[in-house]
Amino acid sequence: MKSLTPAFINECATHEWRRSMAGIWAGQIAVTGFVAGHSCLPNIWVHLGWLLIAGLPALALTDWTPHCRRWQADAAALSVIAFLLWMTVRSCSQIPFMPDRTLDEIVRGIVGGSLLVMFCALVWQQAQSRESLHALGWVTGMTSALAALISIVLSYFVLPQHQAGERLTNLLVHGGLNPVCTGLIFGFAALWLAALMEHGATPLPRRMAWAAIALLHFAAFLSGSRGAMLAMGCGHAVLLSARGWRRGRMAVCVFLLTGLVYFTSAPLFAHMVRWRSETAAASISAPGITHHFHKAVERGDNSRLDIYRAGWHAMDNLWLGTGQWGVCGTWQCELQAKTSISMMSHLHSAFLATFVHGGIIGAALLVLVLGHGIKRAYRLSAHGDATWITLLAFGWGGLLFDGESLASLATAPRFEGLLFWLPLTVALARGSVTSQPADS
Repeated sequence: MKSLTPAFINECATHEWRRSMAGIWAGQIAVTGFVAGHSCLPNIWVHLGWLLIAGLPALALTDWTPHCRRWQADAAALSVIAFLLWMTVRSCSQIPFMPDRTLDEIVRGIVGGSLLVMFCALVWQQAQSRESLHALGWVTGMTSALAALISIVLSYFVLPQHQAGERLTNLLVHGGLNPVCTGLIFGFAALWLAALMEHGATPLPRRMAWAAIALLHFAAFLSGSRGAMLAMGCGHAVLLSARGWRRGRMAVCVFLLTGLVYFTSAPLFAHMVRWRSETAAASISAPGITHHFHKAVERGDNSRLDIYRAGWHAMDNLWLGTGQWGVCGTWQCELQAKTSISMMSHLHSAFLATFVHGGIIGAALLVLVLGHGIKRAYRLSAHGDATWITLLAFGWGGLLFDGESLASLATAPRFEGLLFWLPLTVALARGSVTSQPADS
């Protein structure tokens, strides 16, 4: 009997090791599919469904005991839990006073919050391996580059209802994703790839990788989204500051050159429109964007100030906020009465929305979470990994004037998890003083 004991122990250890590896692989499939899916999965059902269906086996196969122990002793993890808990509880407290028609909004909010918790847990698990993060970045970047190439070719050269110079949309998502979402997703992928170019060998020839990075930068500019341009500017400024001119000049030069090409390309696009109208069977009647800078200036604030003012006036309690569900009608009434713009479904600023929905308490908890994230991302940068502080800066710039909620994945733009929670969670997981990531 004694001779069988070591064999039995080894067999149990092997079984646990296989189960642990299966959990890691399942988590990588879930996270990679969801993150890369921002640029290629066609709709919200497939996108969030991927995370749910692939994430449940990952949760079941992973031993969360060591992670839970670390979260209990980690002030940053506790601040994230407190923030999400407050935003959810504050919203749930409004349910008895909501009209019946908001039931779908309540269900959407609860499901979105649950998926956000799942996503953060799986990203924390994947953050223990640097190789997994590099693979995630490359898959996301190249998937976005392919989506950008397909969208540019089809929109500017093939499809008759589109023309060169119009604001680029990602045709793989919804048949034409909102230009702002398109620009932010492509810009995020471009900056991520640019940051990864400093990390040793690349899975592609370096010239091909830089070509993909340039394509993504140009596609982000073609979206005409000023938020994406601002976010890329913030990200590149931080990346250049962290790495210095010698190591960071290539990335910032790509950003500046693609921006210069975009803002001086109006004559070329006008020529392309005339050429297509002459060669196409059906004439293209709608004018394209021929003065990119002037068009960007003419849009002004796009009624953002009116939206923010309406959100501020909707708050009846500065400390507690309004909650997230069933409150759109409160500020939309004022907005509709004072402006002629079409009805907006959200407040178009993730940070202002947090203040309106969660009050001073929610905003303070968010500042606490951001403080921990920036501190740990800076610590990683000091040790040679500037990727996550760079992506945090991009997310901050992008969500300053867009985004619906930081407490759910089931939002209208759906990029809050990518722009905010992905870099923040990785920074918190890898930047702790006590963390010892298993990079093998």
